[in-house]
Amino acid sequence: MADKYPLPKFHFQVEWASVSISFTEVSGLDVETEVIEYRDGASPEFSKLKMPGMQKFSNITLKRGVFKSDNEYFSWWNTVAENHGNVA
Repeated sequence: MADKYPLPKFHFQVEWASVSISFTEVSGLDVETEVIEYRDGASPEFSKLKMPGMQKFSNITLKRGVFKSDNEYFSWWNTVAENHGNVA
């Protein structure tokens, strides 16, 4: 057994409150900004302006996590799984 924690095969470490949780895979860290095309009716230009719009965030997926004496994350997960709390 390894003397150090987390085990070497877990490559990602997530800080949850004051606890470090290790995962083999983390995905979904994407942000997309929609483009707003706008042309003022009184504008002498024949082209549209492009401006940043709303941002979309993808779902984060954490795979194969290892929890060492951590009940705080598991309690939060149970609350979300039972639909009794906020996800964020």
